[in-house]
Amino acid sequence: MTSSSESLNANKAPFSINTLLIIAVFLQITWGLVPSASKMVIEEIPVELYVALRWTLSGFIFVMYLTLTKSWVRISKTDFLCVGGLGLLGYGLASLGTLYGLKIGGVSNFALLSALGPVVISTVSILILKERPNRWFYIALPLCVSGLVLLVMGKYQVSTLQIAGYSALSVLAGYTMEAIVFVFSKRFKAKMPIAQYLGVAQIAAAAIFWLLQATYFGQADQFHQLTGRGLLAALFVAIVACVLCYAVLYWLLSYLDGHKLALFDGIHAVSASVFGYFLFQEPMTTLMLIGGGLIFSGLIIGTIKK
Repeated sequence: MTSSSESLNANKAPFSINTLLIIAVFLQITWGLVPSASKMVIEEIPVELYVALRWTLSGFIFVMYLTLTKSWVRISKTDFLCVGGLGLLGYGLASLGTLYGLKIGGVSNFALLSALGPVVISTVSILILKERPNRWFYIALPLCVSGLVLLVMGKYQVSTLQIAGYSALSVLAGYTMEAIVFVFSKRFKAKMPIAQYLGVAQIAAAAIFWLLQATYFGQADQFHQLTGRGLLAALFVAIVACVLCYAVLYWLLSYLDGHKLALFDGIHAVSASVFGYFLFQEPMTTLMLIGGGLIFSGLIIGTIKK
């Protein structure tokens, strides 16, 4: 059974609800490649410099698209500053937290911790947006949380408490900030094209981090350390993840409730762990596999219609 708001949105969607859910699945599988690509980059340049680079590339793409298609919409200075602030919070600082979690704990550990996304985003969506989840959601969410616990416990078997603790705190902080942006984007999305919202937000995040580079970090001279592989990985993250994936995510948000769409982040956690295992030979334990199974169970139950 779906919520009344989602039913109304689904009637306006260009595809059936099942097609939208399939798109959400493929979106998260694609997004699962991002931690591996980001690891390749931050092995060569500092995290702060990478944050500035990735949002510059993706923001520039959005700006070029809007300019070429003449899709810019006039908005108030207040809305512009609000979107810029959300961009700094949800794209700049949030990615700083998640990338440090990735750097400290590795791809698989970060991927497992990214399962915190559904819990954080769902909670924020329900509390702030006052969304009304159906009864199936309250069965699905505990399954996802249980899967998270088992995934993390499985990683602890092959890691240390210090690594697990610092990486968990970094990722949790990042996802909390990203969740705030996720829910508050709805009020601005109605005032401008999605591409304009993302372009303004990402350029704002990039501008602040370049300012920090000039005044505090001073890492720009380390660009020469970026190899061809690192550059390609950065371009993949900017074009595929920061542009295409975010655009599809916000498009889906027009037709699916935020608390239900957040459940699909579980696929991202599992697929990213698998990519980490194959690309970096990072270990997978039985508990990790069981946890992933619980997340998929929660995903299926959370999208059941009566």
